[in-house]
Amino acid sequence: MKRFFKLSVILGLMVGLCSGLYPNGFNLNSNGTKALTMGGAFIGLADDYSAVFWNPAGLTQMKQTTLAFFGTDIIPSASYQFAYPGLFSIDTKAESKHYFSGSAGFFKPLSEKVVVGIYGYIPTGLGVTWKGNELAALTEGTGYEWDTYVGIITVSPVIAFKLSEKFSLGAAFNISYGFAQLSRPGLGQYSEDTNDVAFGATIGMLVKPSEKFSFGLTFRTPLKVNLSGEATMTGAPLLGLPATDDALREITFPMWLGAGIAIKPTDKLTITADAQYTNWKVMDTIPMEFTNPGWKLFFENGAALRLDWKDCVQIRFGLEYKTSEKFAIRAGYYYDPNPSPLKTRTILLPEMTFNFFTFGFGYHTEKVTIDFGFEYGMGKELEITMADLGVDDPGMPGIHNLDIFVPNIAITFRF
Repeated sequence: MKRFFKLSVILGLMVGLCSGLYPNGFNLNSNGTKALTMGGAFIGLADDYSAVFWNPAGLTQMKQTTLAFFGTDIIPSASYQFAYPGLFSIDTKAESKHYFSGSAGFFKPLSEKVVVGIYGYIPTGLGVTWKGNELAALTEGTGYEWDTYVGIITVSPVIAFKLSEKFSLGAAFNISYGFAQLSRPGLGQYSEDTNDVAFGATIGMLVKPSEKFSFGLTFRTPLKVNLSGEATMTGAPLLGLPATDDALREITFPMWLGAGIAIKPTDKLTITADAQYTNWKVMDTIPMEFTNPGWKLFFENGAALRLDWKDCVQIRFGLEYKTSEKFAIRAGYYYDPNPSPLKTRTILLPEMTFNFFTFGFGYHTEKVTIDFGFEYGMGKELEITMADLGVDDPGMPGIHNLDIFVPNIAITFRF
């Protein structure tokens, strides 16, 4: 048990260090190179370490003790254009750098029917950093910081049971560290830094009536996080208030439900398809609470994030073709609809409708597997006009665009 606890701490630190390099992460909702290069259509296949994320029941397909590492480099390219006739125009791009993330896991079969393990990973992240001096026209010539970063780091002990040759169940207990960092104009410069620990679970089943066909179903519970920390408003002293106050922000990360199939028309070819539902509607509004009475009166309503997001379904497809016993090529596609309506779309929450295309390959031996791939997300340009917005709507008029390129690699060792 001591060794198990020590390993969980190490995995958590590894993922935590990766997340520190990930402040412009976007919500890719993907994990594991093989799964990612098959378009994330992996619930019905789930035959490697990333099954913890996609379908824990798939871990019963592991026959050896396994140590897995996954690394990804997220390279976003966001832009924003807005012209106010006769007054000013803005044409800017967000900071585009290399932001690294990853995961690590250890898994051990206890018998032919039971597999246990622990996995540290980043299930979701969203954010962006803009060049404040290029947005100064929106704030009477003052260049403020415009950036946001909201995300989760998760460590998951997991167990999977093979109840029969055709049916498996799996469950992961998710210990998650949630955080939110936000900077934007307010009464002067406004910023906040909050965090919390929360708990949830992922439950999956895998039905495999034959070697040619399998079906999977996965449910991930919602995750309610009470983020606490501090908020700063540089202009608050003008009202006789302290510049900093305690802050509490409640965020419910949504429930996720997915179903998928895997078909093997031949020994060399595998075709997968998934439908994945996310209950984004629970993120209708993200409220903020302050402790100082003056902060409550003047700033609390303005600090709330109104999203009005809608539930969405991702459709995913993937394939793998084994050119030999050791080498496989993979490709995939998925459609990722935008949960945000025009009236609440801002440059600080860069959600868009994407068409994602993926490609990669894997090299497999008895002891080691190396997977490499990339993911390209082509955002659908979004134009918001003044006519799309009501008086109280927080949306930002203009032309919004975002593309994402994500190379990734995974190494798996078996003992």
